[in-house]
Amino acid sequence: MAPESKIFRVPVKTVSSAKPAEPQPLEEDLPPAAEVKPATVAESAAVASEASATVEPVRDYVRETPSGAVDWQSVALQLQADAQAYRQRQALRDAQRLAEERERLLLPFFDVMDNLERTLAAAEESALPAERPLYQGLALTYRSMCNLLEREGITPIATVGAPFDPHVHEAVAVVPGTAEQGAESVVVEEVRRGYRQGERVLRPARVVVAHPVA
Repeated sequence: MAPESKIFRVPVKTVSSAKPAEPQPLEEDLPPAAEVKPATVAESAAVASEASATVEPVRDYVRETPSGAVDWQSVALQLQADAQAYRQRQALRDAQRLAEERERLLLPFFDVMDNLERTLAAAEESALPAERPLYQGLALTYRSMCNLLEREGITPIATVGAPFDPHVHEAVAVVPGTAEQGAESVVVEEVRRGYRQGERVLRPARVVVAHPVA
């Protein structure tokens, strides 16, 4: 007869993987809650005035009908008119900026024109056959410069024989006039040529003026 088997039970100690719950602080350990103070009348008025100042620019465009509804057509027309005025102001600024930049670029050419005119005058006085080709080259360069300024709408200011105009003439000397010239001052000599572009004076002409005889 087979011997009877016996079963032995060994107690096993298991460790739980869950972390123990952290103890919650008691009510008396919590910090005291911050007290909320009601807003004063002055603070409420300041907030209300600030809010109304922020909304005020928008109210300029809003027009209410007698029934209380907003007239959105008037708002749209006002915004369209403001946009058109803004575009016109920008176009005027751009045109003015372009004219100033063009004037800045063209002013150095006037000094070159002065030097060419003095050189041509000296070459005409010498009249040497050996210098004739040089004179012709300078004259061609001078004509090219004149054509360049003419294409830009720049013209010389009238001087000799014209009445003196302080808006376009700069008097560097005054000489006695004649009885034939009348009661107005007349330009009798051009010292430096002036230039204008339409009604805009780029450089006034330096002239000698004959003062009328008393």
